[in-house]
Amino acid sequence: MIHPERVQVLNPGIQRTGRYVLYWMQQSQRSLWNHALEYAIAEADERGLPLVVCFGLMADYPEANERHFAFLLEGLAETAASLRDRGIHFVLRLGEPWRVALEMEPEAALIVCDCGYLRHQRAWRRELARRAACPVIQVESDSVVPATG
Repeated sequence: MIHPERVQVLNPGIQRTGRYVLYWMQQSQRSLWNHALEYAIAEADERGLPLVVCFGLMADYPEANERHFAFLLEGLAETAASLRDRGIHFVLRLGEPWRVALEMEPEAALIVCDCGYLRHQRAWRRELARRAACPVIQVESDSVVPATG
């Protein structure tokens, strides 16, 4: 069970069946010790739907260089393999992260996202929540004690 203080409704949205539960993985890029992923798995299981995990890769991420991207892509390959071992489909798309999630939203029953702390990460989540028709739930996964406020 995920502690309730970790969970924040960003958009209550319209309840609908959908084809899958979508976990937009951006900040917490791992398949283990990831509260957002575990929350998404539980929601998908409860709904009897598959879970799809997506990641948006920005080619022009501020101040990123080739070494950053190499490290990121190596880690994402490991994460994708681990998710595949658990029967979870992983989608990596080039684009602004919140737009990648929004492109997949029309067929989602629910979007779960991890918590970003930087200004632009918070703005991405606000924009997705503003535009998504389905519910958007944020789950804090990167701190021992949930940050509130």
